Amino acid sequence: MKKSFFSSLSLRKKLLLSIYAILIVVLLFSSVLAIWLQYQADKNRNIQLYQRFAQTACQDIDYLLQDVLDISVYFVVNDEIEAVLNTSEEQQFESPLFWMTETPLEFLKDILAIKSHIKNVILYPENGKTPFYVSRDASVFDTEIAHLRESEIYEKTLEARGDVVWERVSRGENAPFLRNMSDKIVAHRELFDMSKKKRLGHVIVTITAASFEQVCERMLQLSGETAVVLNAEGEEFVVLGETSDVLASVIDQSGIRNMNAEAMPQMMLVNGYYLFLSKSRTTGITVCFASPVRLWRHLIQFGNLLVPELLLLALAILFFPLSAMISRQLTRPIEELAHSMERFKEGDFSQQVPVESEDEIGRLSETFNKMVVDLRDLIDRNYVMTLREREMELNTLQSQINPHFLYNVLDSLYWQAIDKGNETLAEDILTLSRLFRMVLSQGQFEISVRWEVELITCYLQIQKMRFSRRLSYDIQVDEEIMDCRISKLMIQPFVENAVVHGLEMQEEGGRVTLNGHREGEFIVFTISDNGIGMEQETADRLLVEDYKESIGRYAIRNVKERLALKYGNRYDLKIDSSPGKGTVVTMMIPFERRENRHEPEKVSPAIGG
Repeated sequence: MKKSFFSSLSLRKKLLLSIYAILIVVLLFSSVLAIWLQYQADKNRNIQLYQRFAQTACQDIDYLLQDVLDISVYFVVNDEIEAVLNTSEEQQFESPLFWMTETPLEFLKDILAIKSHIKNVILYPENGKTPFYVSRDASVFDTEIAHLRESEIYEKTLEARGDVVWERVSRGENAPFLRNMSDKIVAHRELFDMSKKKRLGHVIVTITAASFEQVCERMLQLSGETAVVLNAEGEEFVVLGETSDVLASVIDQSGIRNMNAEAMPQMMLVNGYYLFLSKSRTTGITVCFASPVRLWRHLIQFGNLLVPELLLLALAILFFPLSAMISRQLTRPIEELAHSMERFKEGDFSQQVPVESEDEIGRLSETFNKMVVDLRDLIDRNYVMTLREREMELNTLQSQINPHFLYNVLDSLYWQAIDKGNETLAEDILTLSRLFRMVLSQGQFEISVRWEVELITCYLQIQKMRFSRRLSYDIQVDEEIMDCRISKLMIQPFVENAVVHGLEMQEEGGRVTLNGHREGEFIVFTISDNGIGMEQETADRLLVEDYKESIGRYAIRNVKERLALKYGNRYDLKIDSSPGKGTVVTMMIPFERRENRHEPEKVSPAIGG
């Protein structure tokens, strides 16, 4: 199976790639989130900006229209003007400039000089008097009221019963002009007497449409946006910017033409257009600013995208040393562990990995160190025990060189003693033959406790033959442990040491005692004597120093090594001694039930091969 690119990388490179993958994902997510939040912030900011634009434009246009209303009201409330309008058609004034002499309209001219956006004012008296006329541009009014009465706007004005009626008159349209030189917003108002029954006159005040356009131009920020000013009837006064039938349809769908000021929202989203609205409560004028949603993409500027990208690149570069250091700290223990494993595989069993942390890698290193120690101990134990077994097999082999010759000699001596009637000597020869057989134990390394006890019994019987009445012994071993397996000659050397070094140097001799019993999961053997004893310091040295003096054929050091190799730290061996009082050896080993192993054959009471 072909390995993938990622699987062929080292652990350190995998960590670096993983860290950078997570970093890039986080930064990309953060960048997208930052862009989205920035877009929302820009969007909300522009929504608030355009809402203020619409409100300001509505207020400015309302201010312009309020000037027109104020002038029309002036004609309504002025008594001198009303007196002129109430004269009969036959009544004549002395001066043809009666509007200036009989009324304060000269003052009105001064006011109009300040209001530059108001271009024309004309008052048509219904009594047939000469109209009052003021023009601030090249446009010329039709002074014949008869022509005005034929127009549709005149009928609307009559129906309004004294309220102002607005209309837009484009450049080139005549009524109520003979010559119109600019686009205008025209206010019509019919003047009545107090009873609202008699028509006194018709007032027309015009304001240039350019004044509206100047106000709306400040709202347009992008190409494709449109500003629309609607009158109280929902008719378009001013349309500034790119417009189309689609925009007219959007305005129709919004329903704003028939909304009152209280019900009209500040913003609407209709058919892909943001509509920002403001309606005057006094004039009924509605300012609508329309911006296509698609144009709002300009809010996400190149700089908004560039900053997160530069931040991503900068963090990726600056983060490399830190990520390299982190990956190095994480992988260094693993590399050391891998190198130690390689050297361990090559046969170096002294490997130990320094543990610098308590994480999973630290626990893995500790486990490896313990495994190396355990394997080294196991190898040493098996190797040393194998050498010991081979040594014992060699010694046994050497001891078994032509054993039948030895047995035949002992057999001849035994029968000679019998012929001579010396049964005591014959019994001693038989015991010696049994001891040789049991020491050889057919070359086996492990024997039962029963076999060891019988061997010790034979040994003590022979020593008793030497010391006659100077030596006595007592063996008390529980039957429960007789079939347990132990190493051969594990106890006998201490019995021999008790006899040779403890009792042999006493003229009166002494007593040797062997006790064996079970304590839980352990077997406890106690070998004691009442011999000459020794200093406790000397007894302790027997267990810790390389004490070379033989005890029988095995030194105490050899016994302790075999115990350590066989049981590890699951044994105990101690020697308690006091000069003149004797010595007590205590050995505690694990309780192991006898398995179905081949046991050396029982020694026949008869001498023979």
